[in-house]
Amino acid sequence: MSTKEELFALRFGRKINIIQDEKIENVHRFILKSNYNSGYPENDRIPLSVYEGGNRGTVLFIHGTGHRNLKYLKWFPQTFPNYGFTGALMILPYHFARTPAGYKSGELFLDPRTDPLRDRFENAVVDALTCIEFIKSRYPSPIYLMGYSFGGFISTISAALEPSVKKLSLVVTGGNFYHITWKSFATRVLRIRYEEDQTCNPEKCLNYHSEIYQEYLSKLKGPGIPFNSAPISCLEYDPLTYARFVKQPVLLLGAKFDIFIPKESTLQLFKTLPNARLKWIPSGHLSSILFKKRIIKDSVSFFMDDFS
Repeated sequence: MSTKEELFALRFGRKINIIQDEKIENVHRFILKSNYNSGYPENDRIPLSVYEGGNRGTVLFIHGTGHRNLKYLKWFPQTFPNYGFTGALMILPYHFARTPAGYKSGELFLDPRTDPLRDRFENAVVDALTCIEFIKSRYPSPIYLMGYSFGGFISTISAALEPSVKKLSLVVTGGNFYHITWKSFATRVLRIRYEEDQTCNPEKCLNYHSEIYQEYLSKLKGPGIPFNSAPISCLEYDPLTYARFVKQPVLLLGAKFDIFIPKESTLQLFKTLPNARLKWIPSGHLSSILFKKRIIKDSVSFFMDDFS
């Protein structure tokens, strides 16, 4: 029987340590100390921007990976006050101001080694849980999560581990790393590295994500995942592993022509979530931003309705 200290993300505390607090008009900018010691000084602080003005609750927005998307995606948390919600934007580990010297924003999440990736995913979830704890202490409840692309992975895991989250809006995201690793345009760098070091291939990966994965999942009784309990460590941070423990209502917005998150990945996440709606956007992954007004209106309507 594993103790709390041995469980993914739950082995870390959620202590709130505010390093910086600055308010400019209706934007409150905080820097929180991460409860995860990554070994990279640049990464050990969490920038959190809160766009105040709504009292219907607070939406924590978790962005996708990459180095160019923030200026487009921050529109969502900035706009939530127009609908009566406070919006909050957390910067993910190893992204933007948190990027260690010598790397590009998000690059460290394209590491082919599953053990270091498990650590980085855990870092992201620990930081999300810390931000949720902070928001609960200062801003209107209830708390909602909105995860975009990679942010959807982190939102799914975080919601499974934090039942105080009321609802989730997950946009252009999915689960099952077999689909994402071998069928996504975004992970071609990983495939090249796997071909070079021969640590993985499509057949080996599919084998792990088929009967072996289902057998592993059948033994899990809750979202507390023991370290080194899976046949391969990537199963311990796959959002699909946590999806059936997400009891909150979920709105899943998939892109019909997504070459980054394969359709099979979105559908599998939808089928595994116990309480989810699925809507399709007539776009690709990146072009989904062209439907931002529809996405936010659907998300707000979902947050406010009686779906349960």
